[in-house]
Amino acid sequence: MKLDVPENNFEDPNDFYNFEEARRYNNNSGMKKTQTVLTNDCLEIYLSKRADSKNINILDIGCGTGFSIEYLKNLGYKNVIGIEPSKEMLKYCKEKKFFAYLGGFEDLLKIKEINKEFDLIISISALQWVIANKQEMEIKNIIKKIGKSLLLKLKEKGIVVIQFYPRSENVFEIVKNSFSRAGFKVSEYIKNSGNSKKQKYFIILEK
Repeated sequence: MKLDVPENNFEDPNDFYNFEEARRYNNNSGMKKTQTVLTNDCLEIYLSKRADSKNINILDIGCGTGFSIEYLKNLGYKNVIGIEPSKEMLKYCKEKKFFAYLGGFEDLLKIKEINKEFDLIISISALQWVIANKQEMEIKNIIKKIGKSLLLKLKEKGIVVIQFYPRSENVFEIVKNSFSRAGFKVSEYIKNSGNSKKQKYFIILEK
């Protein structure tokens, strides 16, 4: 049975993205198009604030089967790596010869291969997995920990762009305020604002 919001029913992405579901995702042209568009949105947000260079270091948190990495590499960005908590999704990344490692937001400082700082950190449709079904104080604590890790992995003038699906406007505000308390300058971008079916939420973090 296909679930519209699997993160509300599966605490661990590995429980949802089994072999069949990961294969379905990777072969879904609509999903690839959506992820590509959202990746381009993240990139445009970055380029609206910083000069372009194909040599910047980019990290994709929750890289899935590698749609975003593929898109960025096709644009000429050379130093793109990803992390992904689902083992089955990660297999597709590795089959595509991308540099991607097992882990999620909470593992950022634990992955020994992630031994550099980044100009741009993106995350698309992943953060909601971490905060799904959590109460306000839990969300605040989770985002505080994630924020500290991101600060350590971000270059001085680096930018983090996180697109996710908050379950409510209140949760969106809680996440924003929690990143602010973690030490970031926080701004937002809501694409297609006012269209409940199409609007997308982005949080932009700067040191």
